Amino acid sequence: MSPRALVLLGVALFALATSSCAGTAGIPDREPDVTGVVAGAGGSGDPVLAEPSDDYFEGMRLLRGDPVIVRGDDGEPVPSTELDDGDEVEVWTDGACAESYPVQCGIVALRLRD
Repeated sequence: MSPRALVLLGVALFALATSSCAGTAGIPDREPDVTGVVAGAGGSGDPVLAEPSDDYFEGMRLLRGDPVIVRGDDGEPVPSTELDDGDEVEVWTDGACAESYPVQCGIVALRLRD
């Protein structure tokens, strides 16, 4: 197996192992990977991340991977249809992102900030 394949396998196994570590309401028990604002909600495509805390995630689709979506610290479930432009969100990814523009990451969870 090539060194690149071994690294990719290691990353995949790490992502699998850590994705099962969840706190309240399915939110991973770690800091979010990025924060930002919802854009494009209600349009013909998935909402995307705007104004991210890390420019790498600009324009990332927020519903890729069927994420858990909750509101605030109480973890009240929110259907994806209730995401609105301008909502502030914390985003957890599964750690595996396709290097493209915009980046394509599996989204584990979104938390809408109160």
